[in-house]
Amino acid sequence: MVQILIVLFATALILGNIIFFRLVSILSRPAPSSRPQPSASNPTHILIVLGSGGHTAEMLNILSQAHCLQLDFTYRTYVVSSGDAFSSLKAHEFEKSLLADLSNTPGIAVPEETLTNYDVVTVHRARRVHQSILTTPWTSLKCLLDCIDVLNGTHRDLQTSTKQRGYPDLIMTNGPGTGVIVVLASIILLFFGRSGPRQGKSGGAAPGGGTGLRSDPFAQCGQMRTIFIESFARVKTLSLSGRLLKPLVHRFIVQWPDLAKSQNTKVEYIGSLVT
Repeated sequence: MVQILIVLFATALILGNIIFFRLVSILSRPAPSSRPQPSASNPTHILIVLGSGGHTAEMLNILSQAHCLQLDFTYRTYVVSSGDAFSSLKAHEFEKSLLADLSNTPGIAVPEETLTNYDVVTVHRARRVHQSILTTPWTSLKCLLDCIDVLNGTHRDLQTSTKQRGYPDLIMTNGPGTGVIVVLASIILLFFGRSGPRQGKSGGAAPGGGTGLRSDPFAQCGQMRTIFIESFARVKTLSLSGRLLKPLVHRFIVQWPDLAKSQNTKVEYIGSLVT
């Protein structure tokens, strides 16, 4: 009996160390040193998490300042929670407004497929207002499975080609609970080596769905880098989502200097992003 306990303890210790160091390697990855220029053969992909009401309005306000968003990112995926028709509608309107701005900009050729190279996907809501804490784990699990499907390109709402789109290069969120689940889903996939492009230059899939050789510029594709932008309304304290995601995201941005000063590490203040 003692020997069995020793073996179980040693096994748990080894597995714990493997998991720990794997997570450390994922969360401390250096920024990509190179990336192919966006094109039909080198598509880029951004995933944006939209929350109800103020979260959506603030995120789209920030993104509207990136006037060439549709050119910088070949594919755009907007994630909304079930029951949030407002955010879904605003995402479609936002894409149309960006296209109109691009079309009216002299010297910029807008590809015909620009308006169709985006998806608005609906995932289960992680937690409803006033939902019992006893049922929250179940709804959060359903949300997590949905988010994994979105990142893997197998979600039912996705219209664009899975092979062309690949994993997201960048994931952006600004506070909704669904954003926490999306980041967790990306970490789970990265833990099991699921990242990188779906296709190489020759059209063949990258081995294991991974990144291939680091010298290959495609090794920098689909790495699911994460950015969290704290809400403009958060002047002195972090939101619950912010506190949860601070150690997990690659960049953590706040919009008030006092809030940045109150945090010890891993917080960037670059001025107000809301106009």
